[in-house]
Amino acid sequence: MLSLLLTTLFICSPVLGWWLGFTPLSLLAGAVLVPLAEWLVGPRSLGPPIAHPGVQRLLMTGVLLQLPWAAWQGSQLGPLPAVGLALSMGYVSGGIGIVLAHELGHRRGRVDVMLSRLLLALVLWGPYRLEHNLGHHRWVATDRDAASARADQSLPGFLPGYIASVYRHGLALGNRRGLLRNEALILMLLGVVFGAAVTLMWGPAALGVWLLQAIMAVVLVGGVDYIEHWGLRRAIVDGRPARLSDGHTWDCANGVDDALLFQLPRHAHHHRAGDVPAGALQRTPSSPQMPTGYAGMVLMALLPPLWFAVMRPRLQRHLT
Repeated sequence: MLSLLLTTLFICSPVLGWWLGFTPLSLLAGAVLVPLAEWLVGPRSLGPPIAHPGVQRLLMTGVLLQLPWAAWQGSQLGPLPAVGLALSMGYVSGGIGIVLAHELGHRRGRVDVMLSRLLLALVLWGPYRLEHNLGHHRWVATDRDAASARADQSLPGFLPGYIASVYRHGLALGNRRGLLRNEALILMLLGVVFGAAVTLMWGPAALGVWLLQAIMAVVLVGGVDYIEHWGLRRAIVDGRPARLSDGHTWDCANGVDDALLFQLPRHAHHHRAGDVPAGALQRTPSSPQMPTGYAGMVLMALLPPLWFAVMRPRLQRHLT
């Protein structure tokens, strides 16, 4: 119950912030309150995760409904409150929405896949599902993987190439099914149609709010991919990557993240068994361990000198 309460509260926080007259509420919560809670709670469990598929679909629907609402409401606000609302909405659509899209996108049910695709289209991240499922999971911890940052890469240096590669590889994977069945291209076009509709209904200001939340969401998921795989590489044996092991993914033992992120931070197990539902994932002590939760790690990655000072010794200990 605590996981559901925390996640629902965070999903609804853009509306709560607007109602309270403080539109950056979700951004403040994600960048300050959640990292603090991660540090205080540590690996202690906050109870079972949200594993029921129906509840996950309802939560995803809550994120989806807020996207047009935020664009409309943002068009009625002054510049600074509108920016606050856009960044808050982007933190929710990226931090919760794309995490749910990732989880539902690994399933085969039509409703799950439809919800995943719709969320990705509305944050302009349409190629992600194909690239993640068919590219990232195959090539993780190699130079061919867009999401596996090198040990010498900072987050700002990683993001441009990562974003470009997700679009390029996702479109290429979609083309294998033919132009008219290219999921990545269709979802990109759906995003353009949504942006045009937002502009026609509520004007350029609404379009700006929607675009800013999409940028925030994509940057956030890029930060998550960065911290999950930074510096880890599989050996090349006879021209092929060695078999993936627990040592090729950073794992995160944090009760707050397990509650908010549907146990996705148990990421090593996810890469060993991509078809296992997030609620059944197990922590992997044999993997290299993050020193704090995802929100705190992304915050640290935004400060490259701090990131390298903390993470290089951990990486070196893991590799030796």
